[in-house]
Amino acid sequence: MTDPFLQHAASHLRDAPEPGWDAVSSKILAAVHATIRTGRPIRATRDISDGVIYISEQALRSLLARELRRRFICQPTRIDVTIDGSTLRAIDIDVTGSYGTQLRELGDDISRTIVHTVGQIIDHLDDKGESPSGPIDITITDVVEGDPLH
Repeated sequence: MTDPFLQHAASHLRDAPEPGWDAVSSKILAAVHATIRTGRPIRATRDISDGVIYISEQALRSLLARELRRRFICQPTRIDVTIDGSTLRAIDIDVTGSYGTQLRELGDDISRTIVHTVGQIIDHLDDKGESPSGPIDITITDVVEGDPLH
């Protein structure tokens, strides 16, 4: 900013406290931090004559979380993806389960669901035309009574 008027206005705005800011600042900052991030692109298709399709890592995480909540009595608490360039290499998921659930079976079922869901979205070829390999790691981090979603 080289305009002295704009510099003066910006300085004034920085120095003038906003009425009521102290009372609402934590809620506003929490809302800003909770906003959806676009994420890195993950290639979903091979190179084709019409172009390449990508899905954002945030969209993939949201889709996987929704699918897990829909199919199982569990709450995914963390879904991380490992991306090499634009190729998906691994998925790590933390889940809260419910007492009475066979947790080993839940983990296996979640893993199969992730493989199936990702397979419907992402081509099985990486940047070199080879099948991408990588683990799907499911960790049950907590167990609660009843439905973890409620």
